[in-house]
Order: sequence, then C-alpha cells, then structure tokens
Amino acid sequence: MKGLQKLRETRQGILDQIALIEEMRRGSVIRQFLKIQLKGKRKPILCGPYALFTFKKKGKTISRRLHDLEEIRRLEEQVENYHLFQRLCQRLVEIGEAICEEKQKEVRK
Repeated sequence: MKGLQKLRETRQGILDQIALIEEMRRGSVIRQFLKIQLKGKRKPILCGPYALFTFKKKGKTISRRLHDLEEIRRLEEQVENYHLFQRLCQRLVEIGEAICEEKQKEVRK
C-alpha cells in the first residue's frame, strides 16, 4: 500500500502543477533571417533576425511577424507552458499506468 500511496501523491503533485498553468499556446517562436539582394551587389546579404510566431490552424501553417519584445517574451513563455503541459500529461499517464500495476499486485496477493 505504501507504493500506491506514493504514486497517488506524485499524481496529485502533477495535477497541482497542471492547475498552475494558466496561459499556453501551441506553436513556436522562431528567428528568421532573410537574404536580400541589394542593387549593385553580387552576393545577397542576410537581414534579421526577425521573430515569427508560427502555428497550425485548420491544417495550414500560420505565421505572424513579431515586433514587440514584450510580446515575443510572452509568446515564448506561453509556448513553453504548452510544452510543459504536454510533458506533465505524459507523466500523468505513466503514473496512472503504474497505479494500475500496483493495484493489480494488490489483487494478486
């Protein structure tokens, strides 16, 4: 029963962490460089980096250029929160499976 109790405590800790996540977004914030060909120059030059927020909507990739540093920071945090949420959900499933196994051991005894 001790192992089952520890698993339940771990599960509750994960649920508590999930409950703290308020803002999250799918997608990514990337930095883009553009090759620009200037008049009279043979080789293009790289301009940038330009921040982009990209995400999928109805099967299409949507990209939005970001200009405000605060908006970039906020979107990066929201995207990271989404990735954290995914990791926590995966861990929650693993703990749930371990609880099933632990209960199965109790039934066999």
